[in-house]
Amino acid sequence: MNEDLHWSHKKEFGKSNWQFLFFRSLVCKSPWPITSVVVAVITFFYFITAKTEREISRDYLNRVFHKAKRKKASLWDIYKHFVSFSFSMVEKISYSDESKPLDVIEEMNDDLQKLVEELNQGKGACLVCSHLGNIEILRALAHENQTHASRSFKVIPVMDLSGTAHFNSILKELNPSLMSEIIDANSVSSDTIIWMKEQIQQGNLVVIAGDRTSAHTSHRSIKVPFLGSEAPFPIGSFLLVSLLSSSIYYAFALRKKDLRLFSKCEMHIQKTNLSQNYSRKERDEYLKKMIQEYAEILGNHCIKHPYQWYNFYKFWKKK
Repeated sequence: MNEDLHWSHKKEFGKSNWQFLFFRSLVCKSPWPITSVVVAVITFFYFITAKTEREISRDYLNRVFHKAKRKKASLWDIYKHFVSFSFSMVEKISYSDESKPLDVIEEMNDDLQKLVEELNQGKGACLVCSHLGNIEILRALAHENQTHASRSFKVIPVMDLSGTAHFNSILKELNPSLMSEIIDANSVSSDTIIWMKEQIQQGNLVVIAGDRTSAHTSHRSIKVPFLGSEAPFPIGSFLLVSLLSSSIYYAFALRKKDLRLFSKCEMHIQKTNLSQNYSRKERDEYLKKMIQEYAEILGNHCIKHPYQWYNFYKFWKKK
């Protein structure tokens, strides 16, 4: 496998239908301890054959371990990274299954209450998330009206669907309503932006990942320091956020215990410190500052939960 490929061109993990059907049956019918063991075994066979992904994982873990002043990543560390990723897929399936109860999230000492207050006032917002942890739990909680807000609201994700077609089809089969309002990042237009603004004005949340370029705009990025080296972050995600003219928060939902399936979840919500009063001439500088702010926060969370960042492609690729 060519490790320099854009992530969307890589073969989807578990692409065969039988694998997804097996995972679905396992999640829906087995106790979590049995599920954990089976998933760990299946992951091991993938781990021993995925040479490129192992090297990518090693590069990332070495960077984050260096920042945390830990020893270099061992094969055991890399395997744990793989297992954590597999657990995240199982959790996504579980969150989409309405018959499964959702665990209670734990509040952190951050800006969650500010967001809740805005939601209670009928205001919406834009959340910039990442491929760290499982932000999908927020959408599932909102869908089941299990949030801290006093009213119901929708969570509308903007996602690049290029490389996860099979997995998304399983989630849609489990819960069509939960998957009905996903916006494909590759088809965002001026009409889509107007619609998203209306949704925010109606008190809903728009969520977009800030740590992965889309398939059609992989060349549009800004390099900022991230875990010790310059790394490219997508301009498009942050430009979209700026155009929506709403409150901006960075959101991360992380398992308290990296390697425990269905561990209680830490919900980190942090409002941007940047003023949104800027001129058109200042937009480029504003976007760079926002990306720098986001990358610093993301990096700090990666140091605390290194096994929960799931970008298995060459993120620090030199152009």
